[in-house]
Amino acid sequence: MKFTQLFISIIALVISLFVGYKVVKHQPQGAFNTKVAIIDSDKVINESLALQNIQQQIKEQSSKLQQEFESELENFKSPKEEFELLSEEAKKERTEQFNKHAISAKDNYAKKMSHLEENYRDAVDSIFNKIKEVAKKAAEKNNTDLVLFISKKNQVLYSMDEVDLSDTVLKNINKEVPKLIIKGVN
Repeated sequence: MKFTQLFISIIALVISLFVGYKVVKHQPQGAFNTKVAIIDSDKVINESLALQNIQQQIKEQSSKLQQEFESELENFKSPKEEFELLSEEAKKERTEQFNKHAISAKDNYAKKMSHLEENYRDAVDSIFNKIKEVAKKAAEKNNTDLVLFISKKNQVLYSMDEVDLSDTVLKNINKEVPKLIIKGVN
């Protein structure tokens, strides 16, 4: 019984290998001659001058917004000594006014931060569109059929140096878009 199952498995394996060989043998000429290249996404993202520039701008603008928010709240606060002199009714009214003002300031801050994030996404999209454009030019120059934008250290087990377009794309991106100014928030 065991020998029969083994014999049938071997026959099935031989037949599948034969059929697979026939399919590969009858493929059109050049069907497996696809030239592939990679672009190390980590390298391009981390070393792009424009991306570094917009990240710095975002950091500065968000810090400025945070300071404005804190300053606005601080300006509306009554000094502790002055607050202590108020009647209970006045303290309650002043606290309610402060809370309303704080909510308004927080909403305004949130809107500005949301707008800043939207501007950041637009700037990043613009840079990635430029990366695609530069990658396409490099691929056409090297007669490459497919370019993969992946993390080389995590997803590529082996590649020849010739198939890595990272340095070429990075050099051209930094030359074409060294800086990108994002829209400010008012």
